[in-house]
Amino acid sequence: MAERDLAGRTITVVSNEQVGIRMAGPAIRAANFAQQLAARGAAVTLATPRAIKQFSAEGAGYANTAFGFPSARSFRRLASEADVVVTQPQRVDVAWALHRSGTPVVYDMYVPSFVERIAQLDAEPMAASLKARLLERDRLEYATALRLGNGFICATERQRDHWLGALGALGRLDLGLLARDSAGRSPIGIVPFGLPNEPATPLSEPGSEGAGAIRGELVPEDSIVLLWTGGIWNWFDPVTLVEGFAEARKVEPRLRLVVLGLQHPEGAWDEQAAGAALRRRAEELDLLDDGSLVLVEGWVPYGERHRYLLDADIAVSAHHDSLETRFSFRTRFLDHLWTGLPTLSTEGGDLTDTLAAAGAARTVPDGDAGAWRDALVELAADSDARAALAAGALELASQYRWGRVVDGLVQQLQLVLAPGAATEFPAVGSQLDRLRALQLLVQVRIQSKGVGSLAGAARDALGSRRATTPA
Repeated sequence: MAERDLAGRTITVVSNEQVGIRMAGPAIRAANFAQQLAARGAAVTLATPRAIKQFSAEGAGYANTAFGFPSARSFRRLASEADVVVTQPQRVDVAWALHRSGTPVVYDMYVPSFVERIAQLDAEPMAASLKARLLERDRLEYATALRLGNGFICATERQRDHWLGALGALGRLDLGLLARDSAGRSPIGIVPFGLPNEPATPLSEPGSEGAGAIRGELVPEDSIVLLWTGGIWNWFDPVTLVEGFAEARKVEPRLRLVVLGLQHPEGAWDEQAAGAALRRRAEELDLLDDGSLVLVEGWVPYGERHRYLLDADIAVSAHHDSLETRFSFRTRFLDHLWTGLPTLSTEGGDLTDTLAAAGAARTVPDGDAGAWRDALVELAADSDARAALAAGALELASQYRWGRVVDGLVQQLQLVLAPGAATEFPAVGSQLDRLRALQLLVQVRIQSKGVGSLAGAARDALGSRRATTPA
């Protein structure tokens, strides 16, 4: 790593979700970007909805500013104080404010959320017209980012192909592309989700601080622990897993399943249909009353997650064969690698395939409860097989250290900051998108929260709050 390859540069990294004790993937990614870019010599500010009150020492080296409710005004201010902004796609009016500031923007496209939205909305009980408007709103946000961004990053080669096709449809792959970069890689860099540069802290003795948080706490000491390591969204398939688990327990009653993170740390998130379906099926199978299935409602503190991961035997994850799976990057799997935890997953998805090829995971077919039963029984009985998967996980982990994967972001930042870069890769924005986005915002607000909510929404969109603290 070139320690000072961004020396003298001022970079603002935006996290749409709050960084703190409990946080999901987008906040974890933004916080680690800020830390790693600061280590490369940049003066970094991590912009979050609210000022960071508490965070671990991993966040040292960058400043923190709060932008409040996202607005054109607050994001113009963020852009005015930076040489470059790194952000996920924003509301259309906010993206236009960033563009008009003249500050280069690198958009992080690692979550193709409008693809996720299809899977999410399909299972939700709401009006078809509202679903269509929510999906169109997401599509416009991503289209606007692609029209206006100076550079882009994503998580996988498959995602990169997806976004290159979108850029081509918008007319942003022009005749100057090969002159700028003969390999044609300059518009989009690949930056996987990462894992800590340091190994996980070993567990201490039972009963002491830093001891395991599952055995003797949530399940009996002699349990064979299966761990679901993140939230349950509608593109996942927990019901098939639970049905296979119930059958496997008839053969190996020591099996216990612990599900982490049913409630997203961002309070605005509601439980999705998949989570409700999991509860219903678990109750029907009497898995909750006897303690064989444990649901941990809140997300565990980020700095303590190793106490769960290291206290488990097998990580499990089940999903549907869908567009979301095709373009997904299962960020929760990185913690499995970090702690050497064997993974058993439904087949499909880039990172799932990578783990399986590296001997860090086994896979089962989509929707096959019998295959889940057989795989769970087999792995529960074979400690040597689990040890081999654990070794494969630890070996693969070295490829995903934050200090290594951030190289792709550094390259994109250097490209967009090069003299003349903005004119070499010109934006192709459409003002009509701004009008359509405003119309959708109003329609969605009225349909979901009523006409009376419009006044408060307008105040939020026009206002801004600012607070700066060290991280």
